[in-house]
Amino acid sequence: MQKPKVAVGVFTLSCLLAVTLAKTQEPSTPSFEPATVVSSAEPVYPSMAMGSGTVVLAVSIDAEGEIQDVKVTKGSEAFNSSALKAIKEWKFKPAMLEGKPVASVVPVAFSFSWPIACASLE
Repeated sequence: MQKPKVAVGVFTLSCLLAVTLAKTQEPSTPSFEPATVVSSAEPVYPSMAMGSGTVVLAVSIDAEGEIQDVKVTKGSEAFNSSALKAIKEWKFKPAMLEGKPVASVVPVAFSFSWPIACASLE
């Protein structure tokens, strides 16, 4: 009868040791909230453009939520300027790391398609 109690005692000790090790080795994950859009503006379909397209921008936002830089990561010449003009009107709440505002880069995509009036002329 003694041997099962010893085995249970060793098993219990092993479980406690495993739980203790797991708790001491857990990496603390930093709390991060990405930047969020506070207000936005829609781009205007360029009068000289034809067809449809997508423009993807990399928008650098500082710790105050102000746009510092914008780069076109994907796009076409016909739509890029309209997308860049629209993004300048956007307002952001900055990203937060451990409760403190930090700079970040946010991807923003604009999809352009022919206005309905133009599409019906085809």
